[in-house]
Formats: sequence, structure tokens, C-alpha cells
Amino acid sequence: MGQRWNFFKESDASWGMFYPKNYLVAGYGSRERAEEVKARLLDAGFPADEVATASGAFVVEQLEHDPEPGFLDRMKQEIARAVGTEAGYIDDDLKHAREGGAFLFVYVPTDEAVARARRVIDASAPVLARRYMALGIERYTYPPQSRIQQESRKAAARQ
Repeated sequence: MGQRWNFFKESDASWGMFYPKNYLVAGYGSRERAEEVKARLLDAGFPADEVATASGAFVVEQLEHDPEPGFLDRMKQEIARAVGTEAGYIDDDLKHAREGGAFLFVYVPTDEAVARARRVIDASAPVLARRYMALGIERYTYPPQSRIQQESRKAAARQ
């Protein structure tokens, strides 16, 4: 699968599923709130081409846009679903997006970049936040999956 979003510096897919390696992804109640946090990251020294925001509608369109996957991609997706990896996060992102939520993406290829980004993002009270690493996903802020929609709805109402 090729890269779909022009702001990702590395591949945005793994096993035929959304997986922006070396990115920290955070969800907010509105695009405006995501833009505010983006400005804080820029003030903290991140280059403009390493931080991006996206509306929930854009994320839904991108995640649901893929053409029908081939047999191998379908098998990989089923394995990922069975072990509860990327597929669960995609489902959560879709729930968040459909409640009006927006997303912030920041490129964090080093531990130092992760620490700088975390200082800003942790203080910004995102609905959800996680980092995609080479061999796994690290969760930082995450409501129980049964509450993703409810938490996203509350965050959107606060905006």
C-alpha cells in the first residue's frame, strides 16, 4: 500500500492498515483545538512539516477510501484484528471522528522528540493519544473503548 497522506514522512501503512510509524497521534474535540496544540508544538521547536492536523471528516474519508484489499492484505488485516492491534485503533479513530473529533499528528523519530511532544500533548488533555513505533503502539491517553464515542462527544461539546 502506498502513502495516502502527503504529510507523513514515513509509510502510513503496515499490513495493509493505517500505521503512521514514528508519529504521535492525538485526538481532540475540534479542529480548532487540534490547531491550538499544533501551534504549541511549533512554539516548542517542531518544524512545520513535522506537525499536521486533520478534521474527523478527512480521517474518515481516508480510512474508508482504500480500494478493496487483495487476498494477502485481507489476511493480514484479519490477523491484526484477531490480536487486537491496529484494527482496534482504526475503529476507535472512526468513532472519534464521527463524533466531530479532529486529529493531530507529530513526527517523533527520536526519544528526545517524543519527550518534547509529550510535554505539550499531555498538558493539552487530548481525548486520546498514542505513538506508533516500529514494533508496536504505545498508548498515552486512552479512555476505555466502550467510552470513546462518549468522551469524544463531550470534548466536542466543550469546544
